[in-house]
Amino acid sequence: MGTATTLPPAPPARAGTGGGGSEWVELTRAQGDIEAHLLTGRLNDAGVETRAMVDRGAPGAWLHGGSNPWATVTILVRRRQLDDARIVLAEISLAWDRDARADPPAGSARPRWLAAAALGVLVVLSLLVQGATAAPCSGPPRCR
Repeated sequence: MGTATTLPPAPPARAGTGGGGSEWVELTRAQGDIEAHLLTGRLNDAGVETRAMVDRGAPGAWLHGGSNPWATVTILVRRRQLDDARIVLAEISLAWDRDARADPPAGSARPRWLAAAALGVLVVLSLLVQGATAAPCSGPPRCR
């Protein structure tokens, strides 16, 4: 003798929620291959799945054969990981801002242009000394 059970009907599907958040959504746009690679690497380290999509429709993209290293790159993440990815971006931004505002080390307060100017003066002086000590040319046989 079996018992029959009736299950309640499944809730209606809502539009835009398919796949439990596994669809790809745009997180940000990187300004080139290097920035995109660094960003996706940092996101992957945090456990966020990423995809990079290079903008091949930029003006002059045909000159690079589809591999323009300066083309804008769209960074995509899974919808369910969007908040995690935004937190990683905020951490990167805060770290960059903290580094930008940090005081320079004690030994680097001197202007770098001073060293460049001193080096330029040494080069000019060495050229003048070398020109003054060179023997003058006294005719075609000695001027080679």
